Amino acid sequence: MNKEHEFEDASPNQRETFSGDGRRVIRHDAGDLPQILDQLGMALAETENNLFRQSGRLIRIYPVDDTKQSVIKRAKGSITLHPVDGAHLTELATRAATHERYDGRIGDYKICNCPRAVSEAYLSRGHWPELQELSGFVESPTISIDGRLIDQPGYDAETGIFAAFGDIPRYKSPSKKPSLKQAKESAQLLLDLVADFPFVADEDHSAFVAGILTALLRRSLPAAPMFAVTAPTPGTGKTLIAETFAIIATGRRASVISLGHDEAEFEKRLGGVGLAGDSTIVIDNIERPLKGDLLCQMATQEFVKLRPLGGSGMVSISTAVLLVATGNNLSIVGDLKRRVVLIRMDSKMERPEQRTFSNDHLETVFARRGELIRAALTIPLTYLANEAPAIKGVHPLGGFEHWDRLVRRPLIWLGLADPLKAAETLRDNDPDIETMRLLFSAWESKWGHEPVTSADLVSAAMQSMSLPGGGFEYSHPDLRDALQMVCSEKINARRLGYWLRAHKDRIIDGKQLVAAGTGGHDKVARWKVIGG
Repeated sequence: MNKEHEFEDASPNQRETFSGDGRRVIRHDAGDLPQILDQLGMALAETENNLFRQSGRLIRIYPVDDTKQSVIKRAKGSITLHPVDGAHLTELATRAATHERYDGRIGDYKICNCPRAVSEAYLSRGHWPELQELSGFVESPTISIDGRLIDQPGYDAETGIFAAFGDIPRYKSPSKKPSLKQAKESAQLLLDLVADFPFVADEDHSAFVAGILTALLRRSLPAAPMFAVTAPTPGTGKTLIAETFAIIATGRRASVISLGHDEAEFEKRLGGVGLAGDSTIVIDNIERPLKGDLLCQMATQEFVKLRPLGGSGMVSISTAVLLVATGNNLSIVGDLKRRVVLIRMDSKMERPEQRTFSNDHLETVFARRGELIRAALTIPLTYLANEAPAIKGVHPLGGFEHWDRLVRRPLIWLGLADPLKAAETLRDNDPDIETMRLLFSAWESKWGHEPVTSADLVSAAMQSMSLPGGGFEYSHPDLRDALQMVCSEKINARRLGYWLRAHKDRIIDGKQLVAAGTGGHDKVARWKVIGG
């Protein structure tokens, strides 16, 4: 037996005992389970630097062992979060303290492993205030919401961020109060990195820089928009842009998932990303319209509840991951449009993959990573050091106020284009908005501001008139075309009614669809278009 030292605890029914090597001694006596669990929690807090609580679970940070068997493709050495189960916690608990159980044969206490039942009971508590709360881990220096630089490895108690990096070649801490000149030089350094890339306009260059900043700051931001990289043809460099964000943030190429054709399975894969704690994830080569409630929630909410792949229960996960979508002529529809920063490229070539670059882009990013991190962090630090001045005519992006202050506004302040400007084209190209425009125009031509039912709309759309010599044509072709777009298949009053309810009070080009009460014997809902 080790020599022991006993100390009185604050509770008169509990004693803290330590062995000669400084570890707690936990005696597993019948009837003492609550005190045993308290002691175990303190022992884990004192000895385990890689055990955290997050969203109602215990986790550790590990590098990925096998990158080939997962539906999420990760680079070798990627760091992810791993849940701690009862068996694993038994190992950690046995290492964290000296466990003893009374042995009647020798009339004294004898060293033992932590009983599995004790580990399971500790896990079942579901609340472990003695352990460190993990908001996320970073693999590069970052900035907190209040503008504090975090570039020392280890756990940052104020933010809950664990800095999982060592020395980064060519990285030097930015000045505490960088000058405007330094900030402009830093922005230009980042822009020069992609001088060979065929961005469409200045706002696309600015959106690229915003992507780098977002990748570095995402763990500190409660919300951040998704980035979407699009081009007319394959081989333009979309994936290289996404990889650039990941390499600067993590030192490795991006983790990748596919959108696939099953939305439910995609949401489970996305849940796996959240559970694993990936900091940057690329949804690559998208071939269908990108939309969905989950993607909207991932951008605007700090936590979402999901059923992970292979699981049966709902879990709460952090959304602090940079989402990057790539595709040819990307179509982004629905509410996701206002949650996206668009980066457009166009080489104006039939075979853009045959272009010649001045250097190996990704090799350059790897080699200069530390320098690029310093340059990127200098930009928001300079803006904050100048008391984050207001910018005339620039309104905050609702739901993304912190991102707006730390990413978007510093770039505009330096003279770069608004990184959100390119995303305005998404609204003009949204099929749903095109449908509303066509329907409202045809509706107004036929009825003006008069209230009508969905059946009235269908009846008018199907009206036709005979043509001399045979055949017929529709009396209101624009209205029929609009209802075909609304109903997707056969024009149907019930389906149209669902669409009208879903689009109630929407305003497009100054025109608004509003409910106009009910009428007739059947009390059927009536609708009208006002404004314009």
